[in-house]
Amino acid sequence: MSVDADDPRFRPFFDAARDGRLAFPWCPACERFHWYPMPRCPHCRAGEVAWRDVDGAARLYSWSVVRHGFDEAWAAHLPYIVALVDIEAVPGIRLITNLVETAPDALAIDLPLAAVLPPADSADARVLFRPR
Repeated sequence: MSVDADDPRFRPFFDAARDGRLAFPWCPACERFHWYPMPRCPHCRAGEVAWRDVDGAARLYSWSVVRHGFDEAWAAHLPYIVALVDIEAVPGIRLITNLVETAPDALAIDLPLAAVLPPADSADARVLFRPR
């Protein structure tokens, strides 16, 4: 599933990122985070969901180095790293993202990472990660 920054379900995530924060859906009833955003908590089925800020610390779970561009728009960025990261403050939540400021041969499972949030005036609201 592709995540669109204009999709209303994901807007709080991208709005927080533009404000320099990392935020995830949180259920006040069972006090648990979840990902993807849903109208009901997937843990307890409560109907109230809020968004809570978390620290941007993460750990590298897995990755793939893309060396062949399947879309000409990405050709200038080759090679790039697609990663699956565990968000430390919210156990069980993993994000698919890109790693920056690192070389593919410097990666290892459980590598400590930090969120790289977009500048406030950026049209690109992607949350990236780099080694800590």
